[in-house]
Amino acid sequence: MKKILLILSFLRNTPESASEAINIAKQNRAELVVLFVLDIEFAENIVNKLTDEGWIGGKPSEQLYMSLLREYKLQSEARTSEIEEQAKKEDVKVRSIIKSGAILEQTLKIVTLENPDLIFISRRKRSSLSRLIFGSLANALQKRVRCEVRIIDSE
Repeated sequence: MKKILLILSFLRNTPESASEAINIAKQNRAELVVLFVLDIEFAENIVNKLTDEGWIGGKPSEQLYMSLLREYKLQSEARTSEIEEQAKKEDVKVRSIIKSGAILEQTLKIVTLENPDLIFISRRKRSSLSRLIFGSLANALQKRVRCEVRIIDSE
């Protein structure tokens, strides 16, 4: 095993998945690539929800949307830096990639470029109906990549 890919986003970001990926990378002397995807759909959903619930009157400005994305980027940089520090303490070669876009699309692009041997991803606890209606990134990845995908369930 030479390369491990850890996929993170605002909703998929548990300490357990990072720790597990670092441990496996250390055991196998593998490089850890941390991918944080700034899921643009998430920011759009927040703006839409605020509008639907009446927190924002009329059509929200582009400024609100851009502010959310800026904050999201700052948080992603902080989180990837934390993981890089943890990995370096364990003497694991690590680097981070931050991309913006749809999470599945961006993940598949990076998988093609990086060709990992193992992928780690967190999965939020949801109902079977929710997974059926909205889909599951973890399941979609398992169907579309050639390497093993390890799913770390979060509470």
